[in-house]
Formats: sequence, C-alpha cells, structure tokens
Amino acid sequence: MKKIIVFLIALLCLPFMSLGFVHADEGYTVRYITAEEIDSMTRKICTEIPRRTSFSDEIKEAADMLAGTDNSDSELLAAGTVNSGEFLSDDLDIEVRPYTKTFNIQDGFSYKPTEFTSYNIVASPKVKDPNKKTVIIATDFSNHYSSIENLVSRGTQAEGALGTAATTALAIKLANYLSQPDIANSSPYNFTFVFFSGTDEGNFGSEAFAAETDFSDVMLAVNLERLGCGKTYFYTDEVTTSHGEFIKDFARDFNAEEFPQTGRVLLSMQTVNDLPYAHYAISGNNATFMSMGIASLELLGGEVSGLNFKDGGGADLTNTSNDTYEKLVEYYPDYATKLADVATFVIELTAKEELESVCKGAASSYKVFTKEWIAYVICLGLIVILILVMILTIGHFEKKYPIPVAPKVKIAVFGKEFEDTNENEIIVDIKRNDDKDDPFGL
Repeated sequence: MKKIIVFLIALLCLPFMSLGFVHADEGYTVRYITAEEIDSMTRKICTEIPRRTSFSDEIKEAADMLAGTDNSDSELLAAGTVNSGEFLSDDLDIEVRPYTKTFNIQDGFSYKPTEFTSYNIVASPKVKDPNKKTVIIATDFSNHYSSIENLVSRGTQAEGALGTAATTALAIKLANYLSQPDIANSSPYNFTFVFFSGTDEGNFGSEAFAAETDFSDVMLAVNLERLGCGKTYFYTDEVTTSHGEFIKDFARDFNAEEFPQTGRVLLSMQTVNDLPYAHYAISGNNATFMSMGIASLELLGGEVSGLNFKDGGGADLTNTSNDTYEKLVEYYPDYATKLADVATFVIELTAKEELESVCKGAASSYKVFTKEWIAYVICLGLIVILILVMILTIGHFEKKYPIPVAPKVKIAVFGKEFEDTNENEIIVDIKRNDDKDDPFGL
C-alpha cells in the first residue's frame, strides 16, 4: 500500500517538476534549442566555411554564405550550394556590411599603408515593434584559417571549431528561434543579431558597427564568446550595477559562474577601447559596448587559472591547428549541451519584462579600483613597507649588537691645551716654530 501511495504522489508531482528550468548535472529539463541542433550547425560551419579569416577574400564569401546572400562572385553560391535560409532564417532581415581598415604592410625595407576590407553581418526579425527596447546579441564569426602577411601572424590552417564556429552556431540558432513571428510578437523586446569579424585583430568589426549604429533604443548588449569549453562564465561590469545584480540573481538557477572582477584576482593589465581594465571578459567586443555606456552581458567559456584564462578541461584548441570539429568533439564532448544551456539562459533572461527597468547603462566610466594606476600605487606601497621593515630591522640589530666607534684623529692647531677632547678623539699637536709669532710656522 505504501508503494502505491508513493507512486501516486510522484505521478502527481511530475507535471510540476517539468515546469521551468530545474538545474541538474545533465543540463535543464526544458530546452528551446537542443544540443543536437547546435552540434549539427557547428559541423556545417566547419565543413562548408572553414575559411573565415578577417580582412581576406575569404571573409566576404563566408559572410555571404552565413547570410544566404545572392552573390555571383562566390563560386559556391553561384553553383547553388547555399540557399537563402540555410544558415540564418528567412524570418530575418539580413545585411552584410563592409568596413575598411588601413594597416602598414611591409614593402621591401619600408611599410606601406594598405587598406583592407572586412564584413559584419547584421540581422533583425522582420516582426518588430517600434515601441519596444532592443537587445543586441553578438558574437565573432571569423577565425584564423589563413594568414595575411604582416597582418595576421597566426595562420593555423584549422576550421576554428571552438573559436568561433560553435558560438556562431549558437548565435544563429538563437536568431532563428527569436525571429519566429509568434516569438517575436510575444517578446517584450526587439532583437538585433550581429556577427563580427576583426575581433582578434583589434575589435575592428564591433567598432565599425558602433560607429554606424543608433543605440538610443538599445537596452542591453549580450556578447557570446568561445562557449562550450571549461566553465560557463557571465560578466556584467567591474562595479555593482542594477542589471548586474539582476543577472547575478537570475544566474543562480543555471550552471554559470560570475567571471571574477579584477579587484578580486591579480590579472595582467591591458587597455582596451580606452578601458584600462585587465581581463579577458572585457578584452573583446564587450569592450566596445561598455565604451558606449550600454548595459552589457558577456557570456564566455573557459577557465580562470592563476594569471591565465584558458579553454579549460580537455585541451587549448583556440587559435591552434587542432581547432577542428573532430578535436572539439573529442576534447569537449559535452560542448553542445553547454551551448544549449546558454541558449536557455539567454532566452529566459530576455523574456523578463523587469529586465528593462534595471538596464540603466554601463558603469565602466567610473573611476573604480581596477583603473591602471592602482597597480602602481600597490607596488609603491609595497616598496615603502619594505623600506620601513628594513630600517626597523637594522635599528633593532644596531641596538642589540652595537658597532664599536673608531677614534677620530684631530689636529691641535693651536696646541692641545686649547682643544676640547673626548674619549673618541686622538689629539695630535703640530710642531711649532718658537722663534716666530706665527703658530703655523710661516
């Protein structure tokens, strides 16, 4: 009888257990985007467009393929290999935006300014409400498959599976899901999805996007970076913000950790986009959004270890010749599950109507503890403390073990009888000529 009662209670509780997002080791009980979908898209990107090197001829073809843009200059598109909507959905308005950057390229014994072109992809749901605020979801889709002489030195000849195909696949799936007419209509916010190039070269893609974009209706910018390896981190700002506290509270139900702020860990200093911060979480496209004063959220994968931030777990694949789909699956077999969890995180977060009230902007312009000068103040303070310790130590030993004072030799010019003497002085009288009044014998 007891077994029957327990079974009936469990049966009654089952519907309630399946509601919402109950975190477990294997992931979440409900997913909007499955791990299988993300894995399939990652493999597709690695197979069909492995060459996505910024500022090369390859980046235009890669952008056109992801966007499904008809371009007769692309052999693959002309051959009908790619159809519109194969990557990004037909529910999206998609634009491939070029931007240029001038680099000094070595020409013999001198450097010649040379202009290169690269491309961003900007997409937004066709269903949008002008009265709603906008959430930007961004990532970097370029990689280092081939090198440009004197510009990109890391020609890894790899597919860029972890950096950046997997995260690009996640962003594509998020764009396709959130652009569905019924989802877009019911969402409290509009969305803009941006796929940057030129991030590793200096955040050039995000800077170009920022220069031509009106951010007046942008509420939050979410940047996705190198997800699927190690731990999943979230980061909002170096100081306390209202949206940061909201997201921190929201993240408790998810398998995500807050990326440590510089004030809590000793990480190497660097200046990015005029933000003298120190760590990886704001060295990429997120720095551009923070510089614009926009409330931002960085979601990234990896592991903080001492002064380094690595892929973590299996092996460091990013920007190496091993960054292939096969190696990604081998070293990080659960990568797609982690990405599916991130998709749930983003979809659930951006469904919160109260998010708008807390997204008041970035606090990065404040003079906070993590400004670069604090490192010098700390070093100076340590030096002062070390000097004081040395002075006190020397003084202590001088009292305990006094050094004998050597007597001084003093010349008695006018005779010893005219000199004040003490035990530490030896008086030496000079020889005088008594025939003269001059005591110096002149």
